[in-house]
Amino acid sequence: MNKKKNSHEHLQYLLDEHEEILSHIKELHDWWTELDERGLPKFGEMGTRVEGFRDLLAKHFENEKEEGYFKPVLDESSGFCIMVPDFKTKHTTILCRIDDFASRLKQSKHPFKNWSEASLEFKALLSDLREHEDQEIKMVQDAFNRSVSK
Repeated sequence: MNKKKNSHEHLQYLLDEHEEILSHIKELHDWWTELDERGLPKFGEMGTRVEGFRDLLAKHFENEKEEGYFKPVLDESSGFCIMVPDFKTKHTTILCRIDDFASRLKQSKHPFKNWSEASLEFKALLSDLREHEDQEIKMVQDAFNRSVSK
């Protein structure tokens, strides 16, 4: 019984952490949109903000890997183990894309034609990240619901 309670708390913690990541994505998007509406692009500052977010995301990915955040999910949902290596690859790809984007934003002569071009790339990056995080959340929720119904 205690093991099951710990498993549920573990799963809830993972869900909460994913929600925090999604909240940071929204904050970045809102700030970008505000600058866009005002016509005040701030490439360098956005690069710094993206780097800060990248650090948070890297910590989240590392926690999933090192602290075994997915272990309770694996225990609850045997099919999930097939997806974990794919998540590790996706994590690396996402972090590399964010690094590249932030680096280009911070260049003194950035490679973007304008703020709109950078915005399109930023939105695509956030969309891919949201899709990835949503996929993880759904799997964790499904495992959690199966566990609760047992």
